[in-house]
Amino acid sequence: MKYVKIKAKDFNSALMELKMKYGEDAIPISHKKVKEGGFLNTTLFAKEIVELTAAIHEKGLKPKIAATTPEKSARIDVRVDNDVTKALLSSHDDEDRHSFADDLRKAQSSVYGANGRKASDFAIADLTSARKPSSASSSGDVVLTKEEYQSLKKIERSFNDVQDKLEKLQTSHDSDRKNLSAGIEEDEMFKPLAEILRSNDYDYVQRCDMLTTVRDSLSREDMRDRTRIEKSLRELVKSRIVVTGPIHSSSRRKVVMFVGPTGVGKTTSMAKLGAIFSLREGRSVAFITIDTYRIAATEQLKKYADIMKIPVHVVGDQKDFKAIMEKEKADIILVDTSGRSHRNTLKISEIKSYAEQVDCDFEKILCIAATTKKHDVESIFKAFDRVGVSSVMITKTDETSYLGNVIDIADKYNKPISYIANGQEVPNDIMVADSGKIADMMIVGTSD
Repeated sequence: MKYVKIKAKDFNSALMELKMKYGEDAIPISHKKVKEGGFLNTTLFAKEIVELTAAIHEKGLKPKIAATTPEKSARIDVRVDNDVTKALLSSHDDEDRHSFADDLRKAQSSVYGANGRKASDFAIADLTSARKPSSASSSGDVVLTKEEYQSLKKIERSFNDVQDKLEKLQTSHDSDRKNLSAGIEEDEMFKPLAEILRSNDYDYVQRCDMLTTVRDSLSREDMRDRTRIEKSLRELVKSRIVVTGPIHSSSRRKVVMFVGPTGVGKTTSMAKLGAIFSLREGRSVAFITIDTYRIAATEQLKKYADIMKIPVHVVGDQKDFKAIMEKEKADIILVDTSGRSHRNTLKISEIKSYAEQVDCDFEKILCIAATTKKHDVESIFKAFDRVGVSSVMITKTDETSYLGNVIDIADKYNKPISYIANGQEVPNDIMVADSGKIADMMIVGTSD
């Protein structure tokens, strides 16, 4: 009696193939669903097929075509892992089926490589020495003797037992860590920090994760020092803040476009930077506004420009915008856009079309008020991301004590912070973003 495994897309197809190859005397024993063809022998992108195990009489096999030299007895390190189990029990090379031992080695190395961590050793010398090649193996099926089949089932049961234990240990470990993290907010030493993170709009999972990271970074002695705990949280927050430094001119003209929702202070922020570049740094500056919807904003910008002796251009369409961009020779051109709701995708696309007319050193700064709700901040980032935002300016920091709502979403979208605006006074109430100062503003709760 021999045992054969046949793989097909479903049970009926496997049964039909069995009968066609080995006749009506073939006896189906069991079948199961397996995954095959996954990326790097894993379940990723793998297809689900049916593997049918059947018993056939020796006479049911076709005559052998060629004999091969039996492999010498060997011991193989079998590593215990879900992927390994699947690879060992369901993955077989189509071109080389000389021995089941070879299949084990290939599956083992495909998952872990030649030097993996050993979990247990299984002696399969009896499998390799007892195995005899046949034409059935060359046809794509795996033919096993009774002894091989029994040994395989024994190995499979051993794998399943070890996997069950590992899964229970992992579940227990995750549960313990979750419970440990969940209770960290109640620790007297961490309660004040948990409240700071809550005020910065970090959700429960984020707070527990950050506080756990802080705790794990401290020694037992440091855990008794609240100042050191706070310092560790500050360093963690600082590490998550990316800044750009000030806007620098280059050999080409520099164009900076300010985008964002209505009422966040784009026009005032642009006037502040224009004053810094022109009056303090002595660079030639020009203003362009495409905000023709708000007359007051245009008049405000004209007053600032008149005081600073900076030319200002008001454009109504893309043709005018392109013409002024070609004509204006200033070193730095600052472009003010009309405030747009993040829900108005059509108007945001209009701003994008203006930006596409620029062919020089170009930055687009997204202005967001620190007082914006975190949910709305994320919606704003998502909407204006289509414009190709270069950096973020946080405005109105004088109206709130915490910035985590903007910092967290900027980190999520991989957008650096360029400037912080903290008042209405031109040009004083603006500063280049500094990760340490921002972290202090978040932890200490002040924008001074």
